[in-house]
Formats: sequence, C-alpha cells, structure tokens
Amino acid sequence: MKKFLYYPNFEPPNTEWLKLAVLYLDKFESIVPYGRQHLISDNYRRLTDETDLVEMFSPHPDQGERASLKAIEETEKILENPYKRSFLFNRINLRRDWTDENNWNYQIYSEKFSYHWGQYCEEQGIGRRNNDGLSLPSELAYLFMTHLAKEISHERDGSIITDNVDFDNYSNFSRVHDPRIRTRHKFMKGIINLLIPRNISQIPLNSLIQFRTNNREAIREFNRQITEMEEAISNGMTERAFIDSFNNIYSELTREIVLMGVGLASIPFAAYVLINNPQALSAEYAKEVLGALGIGLGGTFAVKRAMFDTKGQRSCKKYLTNIERLR
Repeated sequence: MKKFLYYPNFEPPNTEWLKLAVLYLDKFESIVPYGRQHLISDNYRRLTDETDLVEMFSPHPDQGERASLKAIEETEKILENPYKRSFLFNRINLRRDWTDENNWNYQIYSEKFSYHWGQYCEEQGIGRRNNDGLSLPSELAYLFMTHLAKEISHERDGSIITDNVDFDNYSNFSRVHDPRIRTRHKFMKGIINLLIPRNISQIPLNSLIQFRTNNREAIREFNRQITEMEEAISNGMTERAFIDSFNNIYSELTREIVLMGVGLASIPFAAYVLINNPQALSAEYAKEVLGALGIGLGGTFAVKRAMFDTKGQRSCKKYLTNIERLR
C-alpha cells in the first residue's frame, strides 16, 4: 500500500478529520522538520507516542530545492498575469493581495525551502524572511507546500492527503490528488460516519485511541477490504453482481454502492440492519431497502440469502460492528 502524506500543515487543524483518521486510516505521515517537532500539539504528540497512525517526515534539502524551483516558476506565471490565474485561489488579483504585508500571515520553516525561494519572495515583495524561515500569504504558502508534498510523495511512491478544502481549485489544477485516493478516503469516512450517527466530536480522543489499539488488526483488514473494492470498481461490476451480493458483509455492499453512484449518506439505517441481520430478510423488506437506495429489484434478479464469509471478511465485519458500539 502507498504511503499517505498529509499537508500543508504540521498536523490537521480539524480535530474531526483527525479522529476519523484514527478509526479508518492504517497510517500516514506529515511534513515536520526534525528541529520543529516540539511545535506539534499535545493531542498529535499522543497519537505519535501511543499509536502507529502518525509519523513525522523531515524533508531532505534536495526535496526543498526542487520544490523551490517549481514554486518560483509557477509564481512567476501568476505575477506576470494575475488576472489569468488568480481564480485558482478564488481571488481576483493575487499580485495585489500578495504584495500587501498584512497578508503575510503564514510561516514556512527554513528546513522546507531553498535560499533561492526566500530570496525570490523578498525581491518580488511577496514575503519576508525571518529567523525561522519565511512569512508568506496563505495562498503562496499553499502553492509552495503543494510542490514540496508532490516532490516527497513522488520520490517515495506515495499519495497526498489533506483536509484543506479552501484551495481545492488549485489542488485540482496542480493534479495534487489521485482521484482514486480521494474517492477511497471519502468512501471510508462515509462508512465511519454512517456507523457512528452522532457527531464524532462528542467522542473523547482517549476512547478512540483505545479503540484503535484494541482493533488494530481489524483496521488493517478494513483497509485491505477497501483495496479489494477499488480493484472491483476498476474492473467494473454489474447491477446483477450487486443484487447477488446484497446480503454479503457491509464492505462488499459498499463497493457496489460506490460503483452504482449512490452516496453513502443516502443509505438508510434499515439497509445496515438488513446487511448485518440476513435472517430478517424478506422479499418485501428487501424491495423496500433497495428502493430507498434507488435501485430497482428486477423480476429476473433474486436477493442472495447466504453470506459469503472469509476470515478477513469476518474480521472486517466485526470491526464495523465494534465501530457502531462507539455511539
């Protein structure tokens, strides 16, 4: 499985995203230079000390050099014709915004970039060097961190993940995210949200860390099941295959739901109950649930009553059941 690299910050500022990651991610890394690791929050420190979810990656000088060169090239294009590219950051004139010192509110630490990037930003009047590195406008900092994350992930055959949605337009323009990875994580978060109906913010981080510790192997199996789903989607699955496997474990159901284009948020709780209680299946009940999912029950199709259950699938199913008990 590829390494997942989080950016642009040292750690996710969104606590809910981090809590979800505790439940569904195998592990990920964030870009934190060795000399700055004392700056992470207490909660993030707990995750690095008490779980295997988080590792901190200190960028190499050559990675910072390459990112700096690419950031300079792209910044030059924006400054030369700001009206053409400013929309990528939901702005009208980035040159005007970036030359306003009041907007230099984002710190990039010196271990991440080269001398040339700092010099260039000062010469263009779009940033200021300081004892720790460089103060930049948030859009320009995101531009640089995008290139740094791409350099690191490319060199290490990884994939980039983020909880930042403010600059999605630029991320898409820069081809930062692998669409399959984005679909995967959106899908996995949807599963967790479905199984924990209340707001996850109400669950203490201590409880989630202990839950992860108790279910570590099951989380690995959950990720393996999701990987199988990705392969099934790429190979294509028919409506008949969905109906035939409707009574399989939840991880198998969801792969067809994604293929059919049905959002997880639209799955009624009755569907989850049915999946986990195949004995409750009746023709009328199955028709009702399938109808709620927007999928017709054709006369030539029959709903499968037996559950196909391997050791891995049983582990995954048990994990999903345990998640539901977190409510």
